[in-house]
Amino acid sequence: MGVFLGAGAAEPKVTTMSPFKVEAEFGVDGLRIQNSQAVLNAHLLEQHGIARMQDMTGAAPNLATSNSDTRGFGDVLSLRGVTNSIFFTTPGVALMIDDVPAGSVSAYPSGLLGVESFVVKAGPQGTDYGRNAPGGMIEIRTRAPGNRHAGRLVLDYGSQNARSGELAAEGPISQQFAYSLSVALAERDGYIRNTFLNKSADDRRSVAARGALYFKPDAKTQLRAGLAFERARDDATRLTSLFSRNRYEVGSDLNGTTNVERLDFSFQARRRFDWGSMVATTSRQKFDVDPSVTDLDLSPLPLAFSRVLQGEETWTQEVRFESAPAANQTQWRAGVFYFDAAGDGNALRQFIVPPGGFIPPNFVQTERTLYDLDRKNYAAYGNLDQPIGAQTTLKFGVRLERNESEISRTKASSNNLGFPAPQDRPLVDAQAGNTASATIGVQQVITPALNLVARTSVARKPEGYSAFTASPALARFGEERQLAAEAGLTFGQPKGRFGGSVLAFATKLRGYQFERTVPGSTDFVVVNAAEVLSRGFEAKFMWSPVERVWWDFQAGYTSATFEDHRDATGVSVFGKRVPFVPRSTLRTGVTVDLGGGFTGNASYQIVGRTFYDERNTAMFSQASYGVANAQLRYRFDQWSVALYGHNLFRKGYYQFINPEIAAGAPGAPRRFGVQLTLQY
Repeated sequence: MGVFLGAGAAEPKVTTMSPFKVEAEFGVDGLRIQNSQAVLNAHLLEQHGIARMQDMTGAAPNLATSNSDTRGFGDVLSLRGVTNSIFFTTPGVALMIDDVPAGSVSAYPSGLLGVESFVVKAGPQGTDYGRNAPGGMIEIRTRAPGNRHAGRLVLDYGSQNARSGELAAEGPISQQFAYSLSVALAERDGYIRNTFLNKSADDRRSVAARGALYFKPDAKTQLRAGLAFERARDDATRLTSLFSRNRYEVGSDLNGTTNVERLDFSFQARRRFDWGSMVATTSRQKFDVDPSVTDLDLSPLPLAFSRVLQGEETWTQEVRFESAPAANQTQWRAGVFYFDAAGDGNALRQFIVPPGGFIPPNFVQTERTLYDLDRKNYAAYGNLDQPIGAQTTLKFGVRLERNESEISRTKASSNNLGFPAPQDRPLVDAQAGNTASATIGVQQVITPALNLVARTSVARKPEGYSAFTASPALARFGEERQLAAEAGLTFGQPKGRFGGSVLAFATKLRGYQFERTVPGSTDFVVVNAAEVLSRGFEAKFMWSPVERVWWDFQAGYTSATFEDHRDATGVSVFGKRVPFVPRSTLRTGVTVDLGGGFTGNASYQIVGRTFYDERNTAMFSQASYGVANAQLRYRFDQWSVALYGHNLFRKGYYQFINPEIAAGAPGAPRRFGVQLTLQY
């Protein structure tokens, strides 16, 4: 680390564990192992095969992502049972990259470039950040330039003709200016074979870049201008029929397209004072899908397809004040936040209607939906850590916010035979509401090796609109309210070889938001389940049993069930599990320094059973599965070369299931590769 620190904080303590230089946050002490918080550095991300946001299931206990490999578009993130819907709700799990908050989950970047730390904070976090985070926060810090030039070049080649390259550079330009830059290119052949068109169905191509320019006019002031860009020109959404004998084969007349582009600008001013610091962060983010084309019937016949264009432009402004760090003294943070997101969509769906009654053969229905969805959020937040003795700290936090949302939506229906088609009436509506959230907790030092934490929080996720229905009553959905409690222990000597934590949590959610179809139509909407109960536990530890051996482990269990809810037909689903929430997650990995420049690591990931509909239909569920990865690396001077394997035991599984078209997104098959790295 050097004179330019991305977080603007004091230089962190460093623990050296040959051959790796590991910051204390990532060591085997209490700073690494904290309740409700998981911290990974670049080495741990690589060990567990986490190269994209879509790979992060199990990166923290009870964290999971369901996706069809569309670069974040339509992803569902869950943490302790709190989720977002596929399209229209705000995130339950928020994302911050270098103090810049993201918009919807679809707008989250896919690639991870220049990551210094990847922190997952579980449970409500809205009193600590400007961006609301009712289920948790993923906070990413990228590498900040030091006082010398440094860089990294990584070249990779592997199965499915996968080819990628990443170049990162950072350093000073002058006494006052410094820079950081990362650029990545990647492409591969698809995992899925289209047997009808005799070609791969899901080829992937992407380019991404992230950079920042730092200016330090004096010892107490730092300015940072940031830019992030990502573009993908991919083939089809990774979907195959659940009835297929081979989950990696599809016989489709339409191969599909997924074009995604993201462009983010940010500016931050940071000023230190005797009492603490002030941080002002402004960002503009633009996200576009243009287009996403999917064969809905996944067959050689031209029966149905969809073509979606979707965009989102987000402005954020945050001004934050925080106290200077000091041991055994009152610590506080407070700020104000403004968020403005304008979204638009153009969705075309075409399908053949089965003949019968007044429907003649070969009747093709076409539906086009145009919509604008706008959201605004004004918030003030603050928190206080108050020592009340040498061993006890009380924690308080509060958040006040106003949410505004509005919709403008039209839908046109037609058919190939020119028959009169009933048209949906245009929908124009708006709503607004004021809410308050709060948290209170205690941290008790029992012994130098044992700490107790407990916290209770009230959090809210705002109301909004679904764009794929004309009914005002169905389009509008209400806010989600939660009462969360957790308690746990952190154990381990501060400089010992073993440390860990255990924690139990319970969350009652009223007005739980999730998405489902409307019977007798092609509409789908967000609905509010009256009550959901989510309970579970988390466990983490790091252990270095002997020199040159490190073992990290984290596991979670979540029981998220409907306590008061009826499905679309009016049947009670009491006791059924909430969709998109795995029963359990586990990630564990071992790294061994073999000597002579050789290191090896292996990791194993388990994801518990996951349902994808509210009735818990067996066909639309994925049973528990495990995936093993391994790597052998040799370092010499500034170079290193690694051989790696992912999904070594060729485990077949779906990482997303769409019940409406009986299709699933199969996880990546077994892959091998070689990686060459130059660090300078």
